[in-house]
Amino acid sequence: MGHNINIVNTLKGKNLDAAIITNPINIFYLSGFRGVSPTEREAIMIVFKSKPSLLITAKLYQAEAQKLKSKNLKIQITAERAEVQKTIESALSNLKGIAFEGENLTFSEYKKYQKLLKRKLVPVRDLVENLRQIKNEDEIANIKKAQALTQSVFDEVLKTIKVGQPEAEIKDNLEKIAKIKSREPLAFDPIIASGPNSSLPHYVTGNRKIKKGDALLFDFGLKYKNYCADFSRTIFVGRATEEQKNIYTLVALAQKEALKKLKTNIKAKDVYLEAFNLFKKNSLEDKFIHSLGHGIGLEVHEKPSLYVKSKDILVPGMVFSVEPGLYMSWGGVRIEDLATIKNNQAEIFGKNAKFIELNH
Repeated sequence: MGHNINIVNTLKGKNLDAAIITNPINIFYLSGFRGVSPTEREAIMIVFKSKPSLLITAKLYQAEAQKLKSKNLKIQITAERAEVQKTIESALSNLKGIAFEGENLTFSEYKKYQKLLKRKLVPVRDLVENLRQIKNEDEIANIKKAQALTQSVFDEVLKTIKVGQPEAEIKDNLEKIAKIKSREPLAFDPIIASGPNSSLPHYVTGNRKIKKGDALLFDFGLKYKNYCADFSRTIFVGRATEEQKNIYTLVALAQKEALKKLKTNIKAKDVYLEAFNLFKKNSLEDKFIHSLGHGIGLEVHEKPSLYVKSKDILVPGMVFSVEPGLYMSWGGVRIEDLATIKNNQAEIFGKNAKFIELNH
């Protein structure tokens, strides 16, 4: 993937000789290796300060792994688990400052490595995640494509919705259309929330049947070349009430004002406060119950965080959601789009949200 140089510079800055990378998503980011499951330890990667990185994996993956071999990445194929340990021990035998991913390794795994290497290991937080915040042009293009596919699925799903339809049926239709658009799995389990259910930001889609007067909230994302989209829209079944229209208009304005605030080196919390303060002026700040957004890439939730307690600074190359929402007793309204900073202003991925009353 070509990111190894960046992590080598990080090791030098921390006076470390090597780092053991165990998070499968970080291994993919650094090497391009992808096993069957992102939750399994199907490979271990060692990044060295002064020589090429080493990817260690099993015979099962030798064809895939050998294709990734380069001047910056060596491949070691092992026949069994014991051989993996010997390879790690040999590779790190003469080195002192060895880091591991403190947020990924379990305690038992840490004890195993410590016993194997007979020295203290240094836990490092966000060693690779900090690098992943800044996307290159290819990564941004992949996210844009994923978001465009997601919006096209939403447009098609709207044509299938009928009063009396269960949320779960709408979700099923969405997933069928998504499979046609993309052969990759969805970025996360889609949320289809109707009526009062839409007031729960992380609602699990159920069997409630949609009714006239409902707010109907969609939150889902497709993937493209392993990169995620994240997209939310709220529509109304039948005619919206005046209150529903007013809440929708306010949420849309909050997103617009937050996006206008974006510029290079702005504090993430200041962008959050742009939306929060608008809601506060309308005495609705207690109905805004989550952050304004989050980074996105190989995972749906990455750094940075757009929240009042965030210390993140937003710079070009970061891709993040901007998703204000208000959650009332009758339901919620959330509008979510992805953006980056380009030419000192927001670049929004895809089409702007429209106010929709579904009357077919």
